[in-house]
Amino acid sequence: MTTTRKSSVHYAWIVLAAACVLGMAARADSASFGVFVEPLVALFGWKRGDISGAYALAFLLGLPATIAMGWLGDKFGARPLMLFASLLISVGTVLLGTITELWQFYIYYGLFVGAMGHAAFTVLLPVILTRWFKRHMGLAIGIYWGGLGAGPVLFAPLFSWLIETRGWQPAFTYIGVGLGLVLFVFSLLIRGRPEEMGLAAVGDEESVKPGSAAAAPPRTVKLKEVLRERPVWYLMGIHHLGCASHAVVLAHGVSIATICGVPTIEAAGVLGTIAGVSAFSRFAFAMLTDRFGGRACLTVAIFGQSASILILLVATDTWMFYAFAVVFGICYGGEMVGFPIINRQLFGANAPLGSIYAFEMVGASTGMALGGWLGGLLFDATGTYTASIVVAAALGFIGVPLSLWLPRHRRESRTQMNAIAVVSSH
Repeated sequence: MTTTRKSSVHYAWIVLAAACVLGMAARADSASFGVFVEPLVALFGWKRGDISGAYALAFLLGLPATIAMGWLGDKFGARPLMLFASLLISVGTVLLGTITELWQFYIYYGLFVGAMGHAAFTVLLPVILTRWFKRHMGLAIGIYWGGLGAGPVLFAPLFSWLIETRGWQPAFTYIGVGLGLVLFVFSLLIRGRPEEMGLAAVGDEESVKPGSAAAAPPRTVKLKEVLRERPVWYLMGIHHLGCASHAVVLAHGVSIATICGVPTIEAAGVLGTIAGVSAFSRFAFAMLTDRFGGRACLTVAIFGQSASILILLVATDTWMFYAFAVVFGICYGGEMVGFPIINRQLFGANAPLGSIYAFEMVGASTGMALGGWLGGLLFDATGTYTASIVVAAALGFIGVPLSLWLPRHRRESRTQMNAIAVVSSH
């Protein structure tokens, strides 16, 4: 006779811990891009618009990778894809230290790290968490996004310090090898669904009680059904505009501060402050989205993000940039976290959530590409960042009506996870 000892810790929490580490490590290069700009200008004399072109290229090349990762994750599971992506990020980061030509920067950063490597973790990790947590979903997603926001707090100053003290090539060698080891080890802990381990999601254990009648098998929602509904396109548009807006700040905020006389390390700290503050707001907004739905939370976040960007038009001293970083960080963190939760609420647990989120990430990626590229292009054309700041705020404000058109959140719909809960009229 065999006996099974039930663990006191549900494996979902181990998946959550691994996802937090993977999310932070996978975004180390992209979240620190702002600190690369000035060293590259100094080393090679490249234009800021040309440098930010690599930032844009990473997101554009990531479009097919994003769609592919969402589909492959739904069909074959996440772990093999993450192990492959770990290798790409590690090799690409080490190779960044060897660049001498702009095209090399585009290939190593834009293709290896920013596109193919990043896509697997970006698309799959939040979706995996929505499958492992029925109860405490907002808490789990909040912890994940909070950890993700804390990544640049570590990596942006670390990259800046290593580049200044060790030089360009050693900095990327050290970090590339370290990232590869971390990503590989923690990817081994990931399981895409509780069923792979014979488990139920947190909160689902109570749905089947001894002696109760067997529930009817849930209807599988097809991707084509979801794509007929307007809210998925609203969400894609919101993600595009919100990301285009904050990409200008994330890619060029350090340069904006440096041009205004803020020392390099302190300017990098502005980016770190944005990330640190957003770590808390990501957690809070994920919890709020789980409770109140996407419409209210996205509207507040995207409006606040856009309005706060205008502070950069009058910022001149270091303290002003740090004050901006706090306000912007709160809203920026809230703008991006709710999409996996909203998808689960609107389309159900048996929808192809990986593919749905991948479509929304297409909106995000094109937005990040547009904003990162426009910020540098407008600077090169005008000699200042004023036009870039105004355009960044305007793009965000356009997203406010789309968020207001989303369906109202109804708490009782959470008990109807097996049917599409989308409404197309308002």
